[in-house]
Amino acid sequence: MKYRTLGRTGLEISEIGFGCGTSAGLMVSGPSEIRRAAIGRALERGITLFDTAPVYGDTLSETHLGQALRELGAKPVIATKVALETPDYDDLAGGVVRSIEGSLERLGVDVLPIVHMHNRVGLERMAKSPYGSGALLTLDDVLGQNGVVEGFARAKRRGLVRFIGCTAFGGDHASIEALIDSGNFDSIILNYSILNQSAWLDGPTLNPLFTYGRVGARAASRGMGIVALRILEAGALASGLDRHPLAGSPGAPNYATYIEQAQTLRFLAEPGDPTLVSAAIRFGLSNPGVSTVLVGISDVTHVDAAADAAARGPLNAEQLARVETLRASGFPAAAN
Repeated sequence: MKYRTLGRTGLEISEIGFGCGTSAGLMVSGPSEIRRAAIGRALERGITLFDTAPVYGDTLSETHLGQALRELGAKPVIATKVALETPDYDDLAGGVVRSIEGSLERLGVDVLPIVHMHNRVGLERMAKSPYGSGALLTLDDVLGQNGVVEGFARAKRRGLVRFIGCTAFGGDHASIEALIDSGNFDSIILNYSILNQSAWLDGPTLNPLFTYGRVGARAASRGMGIVALRILEAGALASGLDRHPLAGSPGAPNYATYIEQAQTLRFLAEPGDPTLVSAAIRFGLSNPGVSTVLVGISDVTHVDAAADAAARGPLNAEQLARVETLRASGFPAAAN
């Protein structure tokens, strides 16, 4: 396993992150012995970053991760999140601190290396973001008096968290750019995959809701760490419609089209491998601006698949050039 620095934080993390989200399913609803075996195997393969959140399984992901790590006697880098809801509007800063305190208790640790704001940011408050977790917040909710940033500052002064981040997976582009430019956040979670490169490049995408206006490139240029999620596009680059029994729903429109587009990339498949898992991971790691690639883990075999892919290194120049030709034309089915 190779390691990268999380932007300007100086925090060294594995270039593969263990995704503990609902879509993978394992850390929410998998058997305890399989959860423990997968985490143990990840640690053996050199994976040091585990990404979770209170909203994954209504706190079950954090609880199960903390339990398994205690049983294994392991202390890796844990990244979790804060998703504020409408009852928190009257005390956003306090809501941040309370969320972090709850995560610390469930995970069984005294300090969290990194906590990301899970809420999306828009032009006005909404009880539910069009996509994502928690209520939709405004810039003033985040940056203003008694806002999210103030809550993170209180948690840092108490030694509960070291670094903080935000999320660019839905929300208003200009507002996300303002968060990046504010300098308050050390890292950012964003959607970045071989099928959706809009966090770095302009070009055709399937849905405006999943078009990110090069915010990844902007954040990287300002020294922020980049945490890439949906590297497999909810399974479209893995097993397609035949998903793992523990896996949650794809969670995005246009999923069937993603599967069609993935067929144009069959030239990247490893011999004997019916999936594009390795190619998708290697593509993400081909971008030097990416700090880590999160891979949702549903069983122990997924750990080895991700680690083996990383060991093969980035895609080569010829492969990347062919991918770029396909991307620029929208991954047309005729290219298959």
